[in-house]
Amino acid sequence: MALLRRIFGTPKLAPAEKRSLKREQVNDLTVPVALAMLEGGFIGVIADKIYNVPAGVLALLASAAFIGNLSSYLWTRVSSARAKVPVVVGLQVLTMACLILVVAAPVNGAGTIMVVVGVVAARCLTAGTVTIRSVVWSLNYPRSIRARTTGRLHVFTSLVMVATTLVAGPILDANPWTFRWMYVAGILIALIGILSFSRIEVSGELRHRVYERQSTSKSTTKGESAGFFQILKNDKKFARYELYQFLSGVSNMILEAPLIYLVSRQLQASYTVSIAVIMAIPFLMRTVSVPVWARYFDVVHVTKFRTRLGLVWVLSHLVLWFGAMFSSVVVLGVAQAVSGFARGGGTIAWQLGHNDFAPPEKLSAYMSVHVTLTGLRGALSAFLGIALYVGWSNIGWLPDFQGIGGHVFLLGAVIGTWSWLGFVFLYRDLRRLEAFRQRRVVRHGD
Repeated sequence: MALLRRIFGTPKLAPAEKRSLKREQVNDLTVPVALAMLEGGFIGVIADKIYNVPAGVLALLASAAFIGNLSSYLWTRVSSARAKVPVVVGLQVLTMACLILVVAAPVNGAGTIMVVVGVVAARCLTAGTVTIRSVVWSLNYPRSIRARTTGRLHVFTSLVMVATTLVAGPILDANPWTFRWMYVAGILIALIGILSFSRIEVSGELRHRVYERQSTSKSTTKGESAGFFQILKNDKKFARYELYQFLSGVSNMILEAPLIYLVSRQLQASYTVSIAVIMAIPFLMRTVSVPVWARYFDVVHVTKFRTRLGLVWVLSHLVLWFGAMFSSVVVLGVAQAVSGFARGGGTIAWQLGHNDFAPPEKLSAYMSVHVTLTGLRGALSAFLGIALYVGWSNIGWLPDFQGIGGHVFLLGAVIGTWSWLGFVFLYRDLRRLEAFRQRRVVRHGD
């Protein structure tokens, strides 16, 4: 804790908010033990080595988190004008229940279906947790320190996930069938954190619930929709931000399933090495980089933040391409370290970036648009990535395609560059607009 205080600074929070932060920290020290085993880099390796699933199932497991995000708008409606903490607690309990399907899944076709259903359902529920929890953060922590405060929570989450996977790898190498007991242990530990989260107090929540209720009532009275497309239509700047965020997400998401396939199946790396390269290294580097990115995010608009972050993503894709071309696990590990550094910034911007566009009464709605678009691109990108990597044959009227192999990582770099340029131009346009407004204020004052 002392190290985190030196890195992030001490948040200037009211006593009730500090108590809530401590309870969130307990949650983020325990629940991620179970969530780590939902990550594509973990469950994907188990599915490949134990269940010997087809490449398409690997893509499905890699995209499960993003498919889950498609449910975000549903959770926004469920939680609107309601106390947020009880809803989050309910979602986290149901998430643990879904993991029981993975524990009970036999090693056959039916078991594969149980694993997929359990993981996808759990990811739908965690999407609700992420969407609703962002509102709790927006209410409890002021904008000037929000990234550093929530950055502490991200550090806890990342450290726990890294520790979980690093411990799990050697155990699985010694006896792969212990994976069931790992999930059981994760569920039991997570329940401690869920209990802690249930005691969180949310600053100004009653007032915010009134805002949400009035916003919904106002939209209904005027015959307007506060829905997905209406927000993007009414807020052009946010729509542009989401477009470039969509491209950035695609550039990353098309690569995860091919990376699992390359490391675990083609290079035949062990459980320890596979999980380390695919998951542990990037999560560890994310932990290291969060403090750096958090301080920067607190003093700049999210669009400027994205112009810096995008360059790091492109670099990571290029190094991945080299690693794939030379079939080098070491180079792939270096690439994942660079990717992990970028993920630290990406985590903060993804959770908080919409707040730089959203009015207070529409925080949940803007976040749900953001999360839903993440789900859309993720659900499509993983399958696109594995199809481009391994190719296809005998699919209806489509001609046989042998795949582009490791060049899919170069494609990711190209799309990432496109996204980065978009953020550069959006940031410049916002600066010009702000300068124009300031000149008008000066002239009016004169």
